[in-house]
Amino acid sequence: ILNKEIVEVLENLLIEHAIHFDKPLNLYFKSRIDSLTEFLSREAFLETLQDFITKEKLTKDITLILFELEDFPLIFFSLGSQITNQLLKDFSTYLRNQFDIPNILFGKNKENQFLIALLGVSFLEVLEFLENLTKKVKAYSFKFENKKISLNISIGVTLYPQDGKDAYSLLKNAEIALQMAKKEGKFKWMFFESKFLKHFEKLNKFKNIFEKVIREHLIIPYIQPIFDVHTGSVVGGEVLIRILDDKGKIICACDFINYAYELKYIDELEALVGEKITEPNFFSLFKNKFLFINKVVTSYDKVRFLLEELKVWKTITENYDISCIFEITESSILEFLDFFEMLSTENKTEKVGIAIDDFGSGYASFTSLIKINPKFLKIDGNLIRQILKSKKCYTIVKGIVSIAKELNIKTIAEFVENERIAKALREIGVDLFQGFYLSKPVSVEEFKKLIS
Repeated sequence: ILNKEIVEVLENLLIEHAIHFDKPLNLYFKSRIDSLTEFLSREAFLETLQDFITKEKLTKDITLILFELEDFPLIFFSLGSQITNQLLKDFSTYLRNQFDIPNILFGKNKENQFLIALLGVSFLEVLEFLENLTKKVKAYSFKFENKKISLNISIGVTLYPQDGKDAYSLLKNAEIALQMAKKEGKFKWMFFESKFLKHFEKLNKFKNIFEKVIREHLIIPYIQPIFDVHTGSVVGGEVLIRILDDKGKIICACDFINYAYELKYIDELEALVGEKITEPNFFSLFKNKFLFINKVVTSYDKVRFLLEELKVWKTITENYDISCIFEITESSILEFLDFFEMLSTENKTEKVGIAIDDFGSGYASFTSLIKINPKFLKIDGNLIRQILKSKKCYTIVKGIVSIAKELNIKTIAEFVENERIAKALREIGVDLFQGFYLSKPVSVEEFKKLIS
């Protein structure tokens, strides 16, 4: 879908390369096209774009668009490689047909990423194109065995020359913009901003930290004590992750946990801290107490792993007379509700259970309380913080506690920061407290002193 000027540049580029490498033009051309999508390969796309920039052809109003098909691993897992390839081929043809416009280049980046260059297109026209792109992708579906498979995308956008002086820097910054767009949700686009670079510098710093932590096992468990509302005694504790820097100084979770999620190191950090707490000396601290263990669930594979882990913890709880509670966010439970229902059904022991974390954080579904039969509800900290300032928050907390009591589920209030909040929660009928008013997170040794 190229005008005469673009065709001329492409032809010259290919001829130059063919002569340089002493290869037949048709063989070289085939090596520059992605065989599946029939779009330009990543290298050919960037070289073509760079050629426009270098030869000063259409150097004004050049836009690079990078978009990614989300949930691609799940699609691949569900359909298999052969059908997934058919989907990609069909989607590429669909895109080409939908955007039969002058001065557009299509390219393939990674297996689930596509490149588009708009040449000589104004900023307002770019916005119109992005609107149209999301609209067309939403309208697309791939038919397979009487099923319709829809796609979701996120989009990163860079503009020449302000976001990069060459094709490669434009793509690099488009990748950064794409990552920021993915954080905003599906069908979002993000134009590159220089402030993103600081964020990615921080990401790179923590990537190096996490790699060293995992390689050298520089991780220690901390414990947030949980107290009985009426007696003030410690009834258990929540295991928290702490990591060590180069000097052996402890890095608090508030400083690294979001980066661990974004960089997808959280599962490995979880596994490492899991190794630290599966020792007899640690279990002895929780005899006749509740051991709360956070579990981040972002995939079906993780839920399946939990099913296997459940069997291990059944044996541990019987041998050491402790109660193990998997603490899982409400949003994760709702996303994988059927699997958690299966986990709840298979769990026949009173010593192992589930606590729904951040309950009331905006996802509230009381149906989940029936389906998975949790032992605890941890009421969202934002509700607890506002309980004295907002009548609505007070009423919501009171309602959660009332329903929980009817269903024989214990409630835990997080972020109990002062006596006034504690008093209000006692009056409402909350069962357990957790927060700085009673105790900050402590080391294993400090927890040992606290319970003795």
